[in-house]
Amino acid sequence: MGDNGRHRGEKAQRRGVAPLKDGSIRLVLYNTRYGTGTGWGYHVPFPFAGALRTTTARSGRIEKFIASLEPDIVGLVETDGGSFRNDGKSQPGSLAEVLGQEWVFSPKYRAPGISGHIPLLQYQGNAVVSSLPIRGSSVRRLGRGIKNTVIEARFDGFDMKLVHLSLGPGARREQIRELAALAGERERPLLIAGDFNTFGGDHEIGSLLEAGLVKADARGRRTYPSGRPMLGLDLILHSPEITVSGVKVPKVRFSDHLPVVCDFCLSL
Repeated sequence: MGDNGRHRGEKAQRRGVAPLKDGSIRLVLYNTRYGTGTGWGYHVPFPFAGALRTTTARSGRIEKFIASLEPDIVGLVETDGGSFRNDGKSQPGSLAEVLGQEWVFSPKYRAPGISGHIPLLQYQGNAVVSSLPIRGSSVRRLGRGIKNTVIEARFDGFDMKLVHLSLGPGARREQIRELAALAGERERPLLIAGDFNTFGGDHEIGSLLEAGLVKADARGRRTYPSGRPMLGLDLILHSPEITVSGVKVPKVRFSDHLPVVCDFCLSL
């Protein structure tokens, strides 16, 4: 391993995350709340007031933190595609420049729809940032829910779907069933990662497990809220052809969610 590899290990260990072994891939999943912060101050002096505040300073801190983990792939949920809050700069695009990676972004809300009436929503979305070549990408809209975007990325040897599911339990149930049907039709190793909003617990993802997927974090560590985690909303699931060597949940409070760091490789 060269100097760059050792530098990677030193940076990661400072965050309590072990260096990667040769051949492993590191995925970081993080709902960053657009860089708008944590806690109920987001809703002061009126509901969702935090959505209108500048985020450039916190965006920079989030970017440095993610870079310190030296990921191969980053799944960003609730990231800003270049609104006035971040001085017109795309958060995933800026991260990709720092890491020397490519990226795919999609707004969360259907166009023209609700985003046509509220321009800020055109910049609120999810993104996949990757140092591995993205061989193809697409955006799928699930049949139910306002939050229904799935970013599909194709890599050498496996596919990934990044999701942010509905807050409504009925819509979310249908979304998970739709994802399970897609997982059951897979032809390649598959990862599904994102903020599932499974407030009811793991029983909500039963159909995904029945489709042959496995939770990357067998311990079920909690990720929300970041100050005192009580719920495991941020999940990574994978098909059996993928072997997970480690999962960490760094205790950082840049967002109301905690990030998930997952190291994996393709089984031979």
